[in-house]
Amino acid sequence: MGKRFKQWKDNLFGKKSHELLVFCFFLFVSFGFWLLQALNETLEREVQVRVKLENVPNDVVIIDSLPSSITVTLHDRGLTLARHSIASLFRPNRFKIDFSQLDTGQSDAEVFITSADIQRLLKRFLATSVKIQSIQPDTLRFAYNHGLSKTLPIKLAGTVKASRQNYIQSVQVEPQSVQVFAPKAILDTMQVVYSEAFALDELHETGNYPISLRKQKLVKYNPSLVNLKIGVGYYTEKTIKVPVIGLNFPAEKKLRTFPAQVSVTFRVESGRYQSINSDDFVLSTTYEELLQNTESSKLSLHFKTLPTGVSNVRISPAEVDYLIEQVAVEDKEQ
Repeated sequence: MGKRFKQWKDNLFGKKSHELLVFCFFLFVSFGFWLLQALNETLEREVQVRVKLENVPNDVVIIDSLPSSITVTLHDRGLTLARHSIASLFRPNRFKIDFSQLDTGQSDAEVFITSADIQRLLKRFLATSVKIQSIQPDTLRFAYNHGLSKTLPIKLAGTVKASRQNYIQSVQVEPQSVQVFAPKAILDTMQVVYSEAFALDELHETGNYPISLRKQKLVKYNPSLVNLKIGVGYYTEKTIKVPVIGLNFPAEKKLRTFPAQVSVTFRVESGRYQSINSDDFVLSTTYEELLQNTESSKLSLHFKTLPTGVSNVRISPAEVDYLIEQVAVEDKEQ
């Protein structure tokens, strides 16, 4: 233990440690002189100042709001600016704008606060020696009205497309109308509210999409966003048996095909899968067509009627053997 203590003492008070301590002392003194000189120099510093509009009556709607903050460039001695920075940690930079002093008494108005007005408000919490070099933005603006509004429907300004294996079942906007606040001259010209332009492509499942409303000066929407609910279905294949029918045959003749029924495969929307059956297809040939078919013993099949909404229709087999059977009239009637 004594040996370790002696080794520690030698390291601390040895020649190398002594030189290091002397170097650190002079470094600290130099830093102190530099800091005093810097604090006495005239500097510029940018600060963020929060903006708050207060004393707004309940019946007033702010259409275009003030910015949440402004950037102010201050010019003064470094010591004064340092004091201001420390003070802002405990008392955030903020100036308040009293709405009651700016209300014109009109049903709607647009208010501008000039750079001179902003400087006057800022001086309240700045030291008298501090100079304001610049303000960004240099003019503040807000618009309001006393609850003047009307409800208008929404019109979409975009496209909705499904992927190749899917289809669009439904498109719903929620809500279907919004409350519009604006000056009377603007409200009188508005009939609908348009959405921002959008493009939703390659959709493969049902989903909800927030859509912004088209911005317009001196106009405020409540709500400012709408929900676009898009129902997406999928295509599926279905195979059914469809009989081959002979049309315009004389009473004593009858068409027989081999096979009597063929398989029909087609693509259909999933929502219509159960509703499509063999009665929706007419797979037939006429007696006149068969009389003209002298070059082949087989009948090429084609549809006379197809239900709407089906695609990629395939017949298997595409050709069938056939014969025209002579029957007694009374047998056919039975």
